[in-house]
Amino acid sequence: MPGEPPIDRPRIRHAAIPEDAWLVVRGVASIEPETSRRQAELFRRRFEGWGRFGLSAFYARSDDEVLDLGEDRLDAFATLFVYQLADVIDAGFEVVPTYRSPHVTITFYDDVDTGVARLLAVSHRTVSNPAFGQEEA
Repeated sequence: MPGEPPIDRPRIRHAAIPEDAWLVVRGVASIEPETSRRQAELFRRRFEGWGRFGLSAFYARSDDEVLDLGEDRLDAFATLFVYQLADVIDAGFEVVPTYRSPHVTITFYDDVDTGVARLLAVSHRTVSNPAFGQEEA
């Protein structure tokens, strides 16, 4: 609506992310860092007042939950990156519980290319997504 102030940050949930959580990120980032760069820039433009870049992710607490996310939310990606929450935080990122659970946003303030490269350098495992390419019956 005209005259309304711009949204300065995404919807943030009050519930904390479990300390033992894994962060599940679509694996296209390793193949096309430009995709992550674009997502981070779009996030910053959308929430300009918040002043940080952001990358979409989800949290899981088991391999089964990782596979469920692959099927329910990330079926367009053949590979999923799985990070330990503590490793991402130790690398200087903030992980914010945004939108609906289990969605999170990995945020950073530095140059977008540097931030994306830093995330890709954090220790992670890759998981083949068995739901990739499957059409719903």
